[in-house]
Amino acid sequence: MTAFAVTGAAHVSWMLRISSNAASGRRVSRPATSFRRGTGGRNRSLGATLTDDVSRREQLEAEDDETREEEGEPTAEDLDAEARDLLQWPELSAQVRAFTATTLGVRACTPTLPLGATPEESATLLAETTAAATLRDVHGGFPRDVFEGTKDVRPWIAGAARGRVLSGSSLADVATTAAACAKVHALIHAPNDEALEPLRRLAAPLVGVPETLEREIRRCVMIPGGNVLDDASDTLAAIRAERRETERELRALLQQKAQHMQKKNFAERAQIVIRLGRECIPIKAGAQSEMDGVVLDSSSTGQTVFKEPAEAVPLNNRILELATEEDAEVERVLSALTAMVVGDDGGASILNATEAMAALDLASARASHAMWLGARPAELVVVSSESGVCLESAVRLPGMQHPLLLERHLPKLPRGGKVGEEETVRGFDEREEDGEEEEEEEEEGARFQSRADAREAVVPVDFVVPPSTSLVAITGPNTGGKTASLKALGLALLMARAGLHIPAGGDGEPSRVPWTRRVLADLGDAQSLDLDGGLSTFSAHLVRLRRILRACEDETCDGTRSVVVLLDEPGGGTDPAEGAALAAAVLRAAQTRSLLTVATSHYEEVKALAESGSCPGAANAAVEFDAETLRPTYRLLWGEFGQSNAISIAAGLGLAPELVEAAEKRWRRAQRAAAAATGDTSFDDADDIQELADALERERETQERRAGEASLALDRAEDLHAEVVERGARLLDLRTRLAMEAAETRAKEGMEEALELINLVDEREELDEVVRGLMPPGWTLDERGDAVPADEGEGTEDDPDGGPGRLRSRRRWTPTVGETVVVRQLGGAEAEVVEIDGADVTVRLGGLVTRTPLAGVSPTSKF
Repeated sequence: MTAFAVTGAAHVSWMLRISSNAASGRRVSRPATSFRRGTGGRNRSLGATLTDDVSRREQLEAEDDETREEEGEPTAEDLDAEARDLLQWPELSAQVRAFTATTLGVRACTPTLPLGATPEESATLLAETTAAATLRDVHGGFPRDVFEGTKDVRPWIAGAARGRVLSGSSLADVATTAAACAKVHALIHAPNDEALEPLRRLAAPLVGVPETLEREIRRCVMIPGGNVLDDASDTLAAIRAERRETERELRALLQQKAQHMQKKNFAERAQIVIRLGRECIPIKAGAQSEMDGVVLDSSSTGQTVFKEPAEAVPLNNRILELATEEDAEVERVLSALTAMVVGDDGGASILNATEAMAALDLASARASHAMWLGARPAELVVVSSESGVCLESAVRLPGMQHPLLLERHLPKLPRGGKVGEEETVRGFDEREEDGEEEEEEEEEGARFQSRADAREAVVPVDFVVPPSTSLVAITGPNTGGKTASLKALGLALLMARAGLHIPAGGDGEPSRVPWTRRVLADLGDAQSLDLDGGLSTFSAHLVRLRRILRACEDETCDGTRSVVVLLDEPGGGTDPAEGAALAAAVLRAAQTRSLLTVATSHYEEVKALAESGSCPGAANAAVEFDAETLRPTYRLLWGEFGQSNAISIAAGLGLAPELVEAAEKRWRRAQRAAAAATGDTSFDDADDIQELADALERERETQERRAGEASLALDRAEDLHAEVVERGARLLDLRTRLAMEAAETRAKEGMEEALELINLVDEREELDEVVRGLMPPGWTLDERGDAVPADEGEGTEDDPDGGPGRLRSRRRWTPTVGETVVVRQLGGAEAEVVEIDGADVTVRLGGLVTRTPLAGVSPTSKF
């Protein structure tokens, strides 16, 4: 193991490249010597020499990549990105983002903080963070006002380099950014302290901004605002002076004319308006001939016209000419300033300075985050290993506390990126929307001023991996902090790679972490599993484990491993015996392919990997459990393995005592059965026999009670059925009587009405007309004078020879299914048509269904 020294100059462009790759999901090409799986299906040996044909290896890698893309197989980079989400790296990045001063800093760590692609880059980031912390602690730090005026001018510079002329407001942004660059550069170079050298290297591009640029822009452009000033050029000053004088003369003339037209009642009021870009006077439409000039427009009602007096025409023309000359001169001034911004290097100096300001703001934010978190720099090491076993401990994190758990107990985070906040930043206002949640979190627990004060709220964990260890099994009870410790380790590795200080150490204890290219994780229910294709949860976990092992193989190069694997309960979700065997096999395979593998488990086989000595490089760590309080202490005990204590924890969480007792009996019986399977007959099975007898007696009583309840339920069901049948019959009888009564009432009322009308006529023809008028729709009189259903279209029409009317042929009325009709054989009751079959029709009256001739039904109508 060799410690990596923080040396060498750093340029800010790499930071933007990393953030761009992270945002776009772009893959980073692997070295040609990386281990890959060939298309022939055989794994290449890890001990293969480097004398293999390089072109053949590259060909196999290219074919393998194409196969993976076709099959949708995620790459190692994809798994690494998923692990960062599982470890809540975006949430930790948001903590750092809250300490940025500018929108440049916000964008530099959005959506997440950039990670060093190499150990050198990570070491440079860490050195910059430490230097910023030194500047803050020893020399007053990075006050936010030093960044005042900083804007993201990169889009303006890019446009100017393509030949576009910058507006006054864009030039004003360039000027304020240039001034901020000068202030930041002076602040960093003022102290005579070699510890600030990483920051000075980072700030080197700031001197590339021309000193005269800001001064010249301020001379020509108003800041803020961006309006071009009169002093920008003598020509512009002269043009604007003449224009102001001409406008004054024109207004005096128009005001005099307007007052005269008002006094003569040719205008409603003395007013000057602008139409078609020219100043004129509104007058009444009928009085336009009272003043010489040009009509420019009229009102929407036509009552007012807008007329330009003849004397004002040359003045308006001159003002327009001067406006054109002014625009041309302003464009010339802006073009000259734009050329000055672009300079001889195409604006590269300002672009580099802007990117350096983003990097400096981010370094300052990382240092402020370290102070808020009470974090310390950890030694970053590059580990060389053979067969995956570290020669000495590369992970030493004494007193480590989870940074996301600390957030709710430390002072509230500020709102980052205030400098330049008028710019549009995607997701910038999300923190304000979450204000209510933050208030709720504050109410849940007290806040402390430092990490040390929060030790009771967030218990420190000594994650110190023993020497020569490459596999750690964390055991112990549920809710004991196993997964939290796993996540805290993963976050610590990412924080070191991003140049952050880690909330670990204290009292002079140093911290140490390895540089890792990948952190691959399977964190169980904390992740979103792909269940497409009918995969069960267990199957989905197995697929993910297979992908992780394959990615570990691909990342191995020259016997050096830079992948850390974090697994939460591998082999869970299936038969315990098979799951334990599977977990042990997976952990052995991961150990040989990774720098370090850490897993949580309840399986005895996993715990035995270190105890039996069959797996060199394996170590146990147990989550401590307080047997007196029946609660975990959230501390790690290295070299020990812990019991799950699920029954004790269930009792402590308030599970019913009888359930706890039953579970404990079953557990003891299982333990005795396991002992018997190994040939241990020292236990007494009398308790088991009595327990079985008691269980059978309870089961018999339960079955008898259920049989009695079923018999009572059957009797109640039969009584209810008889009652329903009786009620249905009574209801049908009632509905029939009501229908008959309603029909009789309607018939009586119709007869009375018909008699009244018949008594009023004296002649036979009138009588026939009255009777036909009383017939309901669909009914007529036959030759004998009887009422019968009428055919459609049937009626009388005059004889062409002048004789009496003759019957006209019509189609007979036919009811439709669902229609309500009057049924003669039911005494004129109304029933619903349910079926029509030729000359018969089936009707339903309540529960009664009967068939009747089609001629025996008629439409419902009131006589």
